Amino acid sequence: MYRRLLPLAAAGLLATACFGKFALGVTQTIEPTPILPGANVRQELNIEADGLLGTAVKQALTDAATKSQAQTQSGTQWQIRDNSEGAAVHLRMFRTVNLTEAQSAVAQSSTGGFDVGTMNIHADDWGLARHYTVRIVVTPSAPSTPAGTPTGTDATSQQLAKAILAGITYDYYVGLPGIVTASNGVPGDQSRLVWHLDLTSGSERVLTAESIYPDVPRLVVLLIAFVLIVGAVLIRSRGRRPVAAEPPIFTTPSQP
Repeated sequence: MYRRLLPLAAAGLLATACFGKFALGVTQTIEPTPILPGANVRQELNIEADGLLGTAVKQALTDAATKSQAQTQSGTQWQIRDNSEGAAVHLRMFRTVNLTEAQSAVAQSSTGGFDVGTMNIHADDWGLARHYTVRIVVTPSAPSTPAGTPTGTDATSQQLAKAILAGITYDYYVGLPGIVTASNGVPGDQSRLVWHLDLTSGSERVLTAESIYPDVPRLVVLLIAFVLIVGAVLIRSRGRRPVAAEPPIFTTPSQP
């Protein structure tokens, strides 16, 4: 029994050492338009990897950027910031889109093979407050398979493949304006909701959240308008008030 477990444990350590670590963070942040109706969505992918996984990810993103430049693609293009150092890969992809484009499916070819999910946003404008309902369907997927990844069906190969997936983390963040009233995620940093996705399940996840955003800028504008209107009425009413004639101080005595 222990003789069988020892090679499997060694395979796991070997996978971590050879293929490295991989961390993917996807962030979707809703940013209401000040005063005016509507909103934008800031989308961001943060990638940290090393080893063979880091090499595969960087190659996939380079190929995606090359294809986007060679072909005319519709929609807002992703901006890429590469802060990699040596074998350590640190990539950041980001863009800001309107609500309509944010709900369009993002082609995996434009993100290096990552599924960032399909978002559905329902926004209600109540005047002095806005209500947002977000539903995201995402199928967690591993990055492009690096060369040398085992594909066998024996126990050692399966253990090695699981060890590779164990070295991959996929966290999904959603930032909602205002007060979160419902969600199946957990509170994270920077007032965001977070979901820790499992790559080994292979099934889709549905992420949901709701929030109410008190529209403070509109309230301030309304109060300023109210003060100006009241002030204008008071000034106008004082300008129309008749001025009473004052009696003369000195009078001329009448002649007898």
